[in-house]
Amino acid sequence: MRDYGSPSPKPFQCFMGHWEGLCKTFDLVGNFLEASAVHADIHWIKPEVWRFNERFDNLYGYGEYVFCSDIKVTGKTYAAEDEHLTLQGTELTPYNYIFRVESRISQSTILNNHYFLDPYNRRIITHKFRNGESYIYQIQDFGHWSSN
Repeated sequence: MRDYGSPSPKPFQCFMGHWEGLCKTFDLVGNFLEASAVHADIHWIKPEVWRFNERFDNLYGYGEYVFCSDIKVTGKTYAAEDEHLTLQGTELTPYNYIFRVESRISQSTILNNHYFLDPYNRRIITHKFRNGESYIYQIQDFGHWSSN
């Protein structure tokens, strides 16, 4: 049985559960390029480690891809490193989180602002860089399906 935790002010608890979303990609002048379904399952595997499993039906510029990372929490910060990525971030408020990702898959630096509109809806605003230059923006909207 997966541990999705219980509702609490514990940092990162709001991420736990199964999420379904859509990732929309835009060029640097705001033109829509494409959209992809995204499926995420996020749960605690230890008291201070959560598993982030995210599948893109079509990761922009790559195709179908599954990320699976174990993210270590220390206070209000978090970090992970694996074959897919290097990740670090901080909780700014209980419902607003900043991620910096170095993706070995897309060969890019990703700056994400995750914010929770309410307990069942999450939005991510993404700015992606390659070789130090901006190349796309993305918006991901997720709905929370379950926590068990």
